Amino acid sequence: MGGDSGPRVTVSALLESLSQHSNVNALLFGDRDELTTQLKNCVDSKILSRIEIRHADCDVSDTDKPSLVIRSKRDSSMGLALQALANNEADAFVSAGNTGAIMALGLYYVKSLPGISRPAICTTIPTQTGRSYVLDLGANLDCSAKQLYQFALLGSLMAQELDDIPSPVVRLLNVGEEDNKGHAYIQDAATLLDAEPLINYAGYIEGNGIFKGGTDVVVCDGFSGNVALKTSEGLVQMVTSMSRAAVGNNWLAKLALLLLKTPLQKLKAQLDPAIYNGAYFLGLNAVVVKSHGGASRKAFAHALDVAIEAAEHNLPQVLSPILKQKMDQQINVEDL
Repeated sequence: MGGDSGPRVTVSALLESLSQHSNVNALLFGDRDELTTQLKNCVDSKILSRIEIRHADCDVSDTDKPSLVIRSKRDSSMGLALQALANNEADAFVSAGNTGAIMALGLYYVKSLPGISRPAICTTIPTQTGRSYVLDLGANLDCSAKQLYQFALLGSLMAQELDDIPSPVVRLLNVGEEDNKGHAYIQDAATLLDAEPLINYAGYIEGNGIFKGGTDVVVCDGFSGNVALKTSEGLVQMVTSMSRAAVGNNWLAKLALLLLKTPLQKLKAQLDPAIYNGAYFLGLNAVVVKSHGGASRKAFAHALDVAIEAAEHNLPQVLSPILKQKMDQQINVEDL
């Protein structure tokens, strides 16, 4: 029920996704009448047989405060979906709804992985050499050094599992690359990461270095990460708009574009924000994926792909024993 367009986008994207993933079934939570209406657009009875609607009398709005949702909207479509996830009735959860509510209800029902105090929003971004994971992107505006260390560990382990990178390169986002730059908590986090054998920590990275490549995991607090992400999205939109305006009615420019049509289409596909939609709530003890609220059908379908991939890899189940062992080691050291 979440997102700017609600079921009109989410249900149509689901139908598209199910046509591509024959091994996937879906639970749809929300207003039964509205969901049923959207499903009438599907004529494939085999796909419809893999969908179950579970009615909810209310949903979470974008303006609802997380505290209100926990108190009075646990039976919302979002709350019921996360309960189903916690009860192992589902392998993954996807929503384009209220981010704070997903975080609150996720912690309430699903809980966090061992040793993780707060989950982080994590997604991939395109770089000159491939892609990088960036976290946190807005779940935690203020972070301690220990939380940044936890994000780095989570991101590194995820890159190992999903991208098959033996030793992912991890960097901390900072205002400079020198050791003495940045806030005290960032410097303290760097000290923790330097001492962690499970993390291939390579130092600080500035904002202009994120898209150069060579870094597999970029770690930052939610405030900085969200600003960096939204700024980059705005830059892409501006360049696209200015490029169209520059061409105008100039026939030479149009001819040049025609000659470059194939490489430009390839570049556009690589930079299409829709194919990077879908961010993990990394650190929760289940697969929870957040879609952009304004996502198109194509973008929401990609968020579903992100969730399916994580579920197929059993990502939380893979991370949990490693984190548990790490936590036990830290406790043993403190006891000495």
